[in-house]
Amino acid sequence: MVERMDSREGFTKGDKVKRAGEGPWQLPQDGVVQGWLTFEYAPTKWYCCVTFGGRYIGRYQAHGIEHDARPE
Repeated sequence: MVERMDSREGFTKGDKVKRAGEGPWQLPQDGVVQGWLTFEYAPTKWYCCVTFGGRYIGRYQAHGIEHDARPE
């Protein structure tokens, strides 16, 4: 069974985030949280679904992303 939620570990749906760490990154660095989910093969691990550049989707654990503090 897959579970979903909008907020977890300090990241909420709609938050602007970027990947944590140095890179180098092949994909856009700007991202938006789409929500949290588990997978059937890993029901106890929660992953944050993030859309980068409005197009590329990645699934990260909380330590793999950070809030984007750049001014708009």
